[in-house]
Amino acid sequence: MKKIGIMSMQRIKNYGSFLQAYGLKKTLNNMGCDVQFVDYQVEQPIVERKKTSIFSKIRKNLNIYKYMQSRKMEKEFGIRYEEEFLKMLQVGKERNYHPDIDHLVIGSDEVFNCLQAGKTVGYSRELFGKNYEDIPVSTYAACFGSTTYSRLVEYGIDKEVGNMISKIKNLSVRDENTFEMVKTLTNRDSVINLDPVLISDFSEEIQNKSVKHENYIIVYAYRGRITKEEQKKIKKFAKENKKKIISIGTYQEVADINLVLDPFELLAYFKNADFVITDTFHGTIFSVKYNTNFVTIIRESNKQKLGDLLKRLKLEHRCCADINKLNELYQEKIDFKEANDIIEKQKENTFDYLKNII
Repeated sequence: MKKIGIMSMQRIKNYGSFLQAYGLKKTLNNMGCDVQFVDYQVEQPIVERKKTSIFSKIRKNLNIYKYMQSRKMEKEFGIRYEEEFLKMLQVGKERNYHPDIDHLVIGSDEVFNCLQAGKTVGYSRELFGKNYEDIPVSTYAACFGSTTYSRLVEYGIDKEVGNMISKIKNLSVRDENTFEMVKTLTNRDSVINLDPVLISDFSEEIQNKSVKHENYIIVYAYRGRITKEEQKKIKKFAKENKKKIISIGTYQEVADINLVLDPFELLAYFKNADFVITDTFHGTIFSVKYNTNFVTIIRESNKQKLGDLLKRLKLEHRCCADINKLNELYQEKIDFKEANDIIEKQKENTFDYLKNII
């Protein structure tokens, strides 16, 4: 049995990070591989995060009550992720550096996003295969995220990044921007694959998950990204359609109900939602996976990967460029047939790619 290591974003505390990691591991397990997650050495970030005081955070949240509610929910989610969710991935608290494996797979998610300010990622060269030159290294659906080629040049790491990627045996990316960046940096073509969440079967995991609400819409966004104007319009939309607003994993001021669920309960809620409003990559993925009526708000920070995803699935019309058109988009029936056909074809491509590399 081949021993495969996955180096991914498995310790980053959000549902998308968890489910893409779980999906890739399950896929490789089903192919007969012995799979474990591998940790990367977290190096110092090149880009410094702007410091914000607790008082500015409270002002941003308008009042101390809302700030404390947000912090309470964030803490609950963090504890459950460490104590409960990581066990589902068979990831321990102790870091797993350089285990005995036959092949390292880097991905999925924003493993190439090396110009983030967060200290949990930083500029970590092992995410580009460094220190694993003695075994085959491949990527699966890797993404540069908000890192652009011009920023790599600006910070003087374009040649080093290109050199590291050029040594990776098999290259799979998840969006056109990453494909073009890899081509520019290495003069190599890569394979474009879908995120593991879309190609994985979670029916067994969600079959016994109960949904305790009905007549609801999900607002799925990072904390602080739903503007006051968007909140006002979403509230009005929900009231007109007699729907509750639910947020999962993140406190949203606009929500009637804020929940912390396990990742598969989350999927069950997406599957049974009447509508989803999201500005995230995986919020869009979850909606498409279960053919749930949705709109995606594309922002400057995520327009490359989200625009590419919707285009790739022939769902560009679900981009909500004008929040005033929520009702119009809600009433418009989505024909998911073409998207579903693309996903089925991509499943075959994924299995072929993974079989070939292992």
